[in-house]
Amino acid sequence: MLIDEKITRKIATLAKIDLSEQEIKEYTKDLNNILKWMEELKEVDVSNIKPVTSITENKLYERDDISHAIYVEQEKVLLNAPDKVGDYFTVPKVIE
Repeated sequence: MLIDEKITRKIATLAKIDLSEQEIKEYTKDLNNILKWMEELKEVDVSNIKPVTSITENKLYERDDISHAIYVEQEKVLLNAPDKVGDYFTVPKVIE
């Protein structure tokens, strides 16, 4: 599938990008080169290659899930509230 300038304009419109005529020509060429490269990649025999998620052998180390009790005085916290009712913050309604 080849990308023409009409398709490039459509992609730019969908992405909400304003392109000049020169940029449309350049991006059309670039998109076609990308598609050609992808076709070349399809020709590579990868049947004996194990799938990987990374090229390095990074190991994820798990840490112990230890809770640290942090005590904050409710009165001090509520002093920072721009608006409150009783012991609670109040916020403007955002859903109708």
